[in-house]
Amino acid sequence: MAEERVVFKRASSVNMWSPKRLNNIVRSKIRLHREEDEIATIREIWEGVNLSGYNFWIMGFAMVIACIGLNTNSLSAIIGAMLISPLMGPVTGYAFALATRDRLMRNSAIRNFIWMTGISLAASTLFFLISPFDNNTDALMAFSKASIFDILIAFFGGMAGFVGIMKKDGIKVMAGVAVATACMPPLCTAGFGLAHGIWMEFIGGLYFYTINSLFIGLATFFLARITGFRAKPDAHLSLHKSSAWLWGIFIALMIAPGIYIGWQKWKLEKNSDSPKRKRRNK
Repeated sequence: MAEERVVFKRASSVNMWSPKRLNNIVRSKIRLHREEDEIATIREIWEGVNLSGYNFWIMGFAMVIACIGLNTNSLSAIIGAMLISPLMGPVTGYAFALATRDRLMRNSAIRNFIWMTGISLAASTLFFLISPFDNNTDALMAFSKASIFDILIAFFGGMAGFVGIMKKDGIKVMAGVAVATACMPPLCTAGFGLAHGIWMEFIGGLYFYTINSLFIGLATFFLARITGFRAKPDAHLSLHKSSAWLWGIFIALMIAPGIYIGWQKWKLEKNSDSPKRKRRNK
């Protein structure tokens, strides 16, 4: 009897560590399941897409806070603007609409993204034109030079953001994503460059804002597909595919400058007196 128990325990131990059992354990740990039903998630995305009421006013407040933070080199103000900015909403909505072939959401997201970008850029330019502080701060310089590392932050931040949307209580995740994937400060940096005729800062700020938007969207599109959101039947499927291809080409074009800037940063770090370099020279 004792021998049978020993054999049974050994068999159970072997079975517990069998490839099939290990595969099930790994899949249960990494599986992404939706805590909210699909309708609730889509409703939440629509709320972020819309530019009216609360979102419009919050966008204005975030723009002013970001401009003041950039103008005075105040990190706390910049982080506050990141947290409350609604600019990520239309980006997420557009990418989700591409993944699910929702033509109504896609068109609304494009329209509101253009409006939000245009209003924020124009208002920040006006702010910096009338502001008595016209010095080019470290914060402004930081948001005018995006590299491949910022692209990676935007992509993985976008993935975390979509997971936060699928969670019932994802507010902490969304707050962290808003800080990591800054949208409002780079756009206000472009406004500073436009107001003072510093064109490299204008282009750099717009580039930073563009890559954040594109790669947040790419991450959203990817996760919306693999988590099984239902695609709608679309009579204009060819137009939908063309939009996806154009978006993909634009993303590829945006990567090249980021790699170059990242390489320049690496060269600068390599030639500087870093702690590793000092240790090697001792």
